[in-house]
Amino acid sequence: MYDVITIGSAFQDLYLFSKNFRIIKDRQSPSGEDECFALGSKIEVETILREIGGGGTNTAATFARQGLKVACLAKIGDDAAGEEIIKTLKKYNIDSSLMITDKDQPTALGIFFLAKTGERTILVYRGASADFQAKQIPWLKLKSNWYYVSSLGGNLQVLEKIIAHAKRHGAKVALNPGKTELAKKTRLLLSLRKAQVVLLNREEAEMFFGLSGQALLKKVSKVTQGWFVITDGEHGSWALSPKSAWKVQIRPVKAMDTTGAGDAFGSGFVAGLIKSPNDLSYALKLGSTNAAAEVKLIGAKNGLITSRTPLIANLKVQRLRI
Repeated sequence: MYDVITIGSAFQDLYLFSKNFRIIKDRQSPSGEDECFALGSKIEVETILREIGGGGTNTAATFARQGLKVACLAKIGDDAAGEEIIKTLKKYNIDSSLMITDKDQPTALGIFFLAKTGERTILVYRGASADFQAKQIPWLKLKSNWYYVSSLGGNLQVLEKIIAHAKRHGAKVALNPGKTELAKKTRLLLSLRKAQVVLLNREEAEMFFGLSGQALLKKVSKVTQGWFVITDGEHGSWALSPKSAWKVQIRPVKAMDTTGAGDAFGSGFVAGLIKSPNDLSYALKLGSTNAAAEVKLIGAKNGLITSRTPLIANLKVQRLRI
């Protein structure tokens, strides 16, 4: 029996660093800025860094570093990148026996153009991770107290089967859906209502519900049977339930790489609930400390804290009225 099984994607991440990557203002851009280089030019890259990423492996690493018994279920290709992912899981003491190998599709790849600010532009090839099928999952081996589910390539049928499997076995579910799941609003909402924890960032939550501010907080407080968590970077995070609302505030930290910050917070929060089920303040502090440490180093796993790491002392956790 595992403490938690993480289910999601597994990527090989390739970071490219160049002083020639320029950030320019663009009012038509969704973020207000573009990361650019001249068309037709040859761009010198000073450094290349290879890491392992993806929601399934990133969150598993947090749970393992918190001393929990964890397995990762993700889909990889039958290639060198897939082999490297298995090696990385073993390095973190994560059980890799549930991993699925696809003989036809290569392992997912992310190519990161990293700016000096720590923000990045990513080219994503989802490969094997985009074809997550229920028939490929070793259901009889899925025995865990918690399931932490991130992006499944938009396959809500698989998500629904995971939730049903967890309910039959008295397990809890944390959901951190990706863009492909969020695009299927009506059907996804049914799953969100059945989860013990739902995690979204502020932009995702506002887009999904079409609300902001207090109206958004009131709406999401009624969506899950447990906790709905909204993260907003340096502005803090909210944890809301039908009965209460909490906010954790954190001082800004200098970020080297924001990749995986959401995974670090979400898995840290759930690890806190697993280790201390009745202490929401601890869960919020653990998630915040984990995310703040993770963004200080390049790669989605390199900065993750251990169970011996002191939590940030000046974190402010307060109960709210909404």
